[in-house]
Amino acid sequence: MSYPEDVSTAATFLKGAIPKMVERNLPANPINYAVWYNYVGQHNPVLTKTIEKMIENDEPFTAENCKQLFLEHVIHLDMEKQRATMGQLTQLANQLMVQMTSTAAGSDAYDEVLQDNIHKLEKSHDIEEVNELLTQVLSSAQGISNANKDFQQQLLSASSEINQLKQQLEQAQNKAYIDSLTQLYNRHAFDEQLKQCLAVDDAAKHTCLILADLDHFKSFNDNYGHVVGDRVLQKVGEIIKKHSPESCVASRYGGEEFAIIVTQTTIEDTVAIADAIRQRLCKLSIKVRNSDKALDNISGSFGVAQFQLGESQMSLIDRADKALYDAKRQGRNRVVCWADMVKD
Repeated sequence: MSYPEDVSTAATFLKGAIPKMVERNLPANPINYAVWYNYVGQHNPVLTKTIEKMIENDEPFTAENCKQLFLEHVIHLDMEKQRATMGQLTQLANQLMVQMTSTAAGSDAYDEVLQDNIHKLEKSHDIEEVNELLTQVLSSAQGISNANKDFQQQLLSASSEINQLKQQLEQAQNKAYIDSLTQLYNRHAFDEQLKQCLAVDDAAKHTCLILADLDHFKSFNDNYGHVVGDRVLQKVGEIIKKHSPESCVASRYGGEEFAIIVTQTTIEDTVAIADAIRQRLCKLSIKVRNSDKALDNISGSFGVAQFQLGESQMSLIDRADKALYDAKRQGRNRVVCWADMVKD
């Protein structure tokens, strides 16, 4: 991310960022400062909208969710860790190639000596000479055996190290792409996945988008606290993951909003998927700890749109978003399809 401002402008952003961190009892460490500096400077519209949504819903700002905002919206990926790991993989591959070349060259050399000695044995009639040649043959054979053993050991060692590095990469990728609360993909992963789904026209024209928003979610936080609100989000994430077919990519879009990319589908099937999730949400009941109360009035509004060839990624999101707000306008707890809005 680039920062074109001069010293005076940067100082103004700093004066705006520090009080916001102090107000929320956040230490002015590099991660928190980067998040709030970008927010005050409005460098990233998505980050700005996400923070404003959290403020609107009276969500607390903690070290954990500020770190999540930093990973998703400031650096996107833990680039330094990934680059270091990829560098290790490259170095390991180079070492393995050198070892393979060296072993192959050594085998060729032993093979030449072996063939030469066998040729001499065929012509020799002197016992002492034969004994000496046999000793050399055995030495060459042992050399080849040792070289192969060394190479096999190198392969085993390299294989173990590669597996460890792969695990590190997978952990880094999960940290960068997975929302820690709901265990769904995060907003950055959603953007990347949608871009890939729309890259090829044949696949894009069979791609639909579901946007969902929990109804009256702010009241859960206001009446029962953010711990209960987080439990609601966790349970909703579980329901979406369980009731989304394999062709779907489910994400936490931000706050209490969710997005589901459905591929290889029709608009009718996508509406059916959204409605199945909606109905399951209505059956959700969450016990409030240290109380006899249970939250059983959870519902969601859904907007559905199918990609139209020639439109942009943002256009698809905008149409699904308008369908979602039409569902809210009609009374919530329903699925609205963009195509039906156009017909009306």
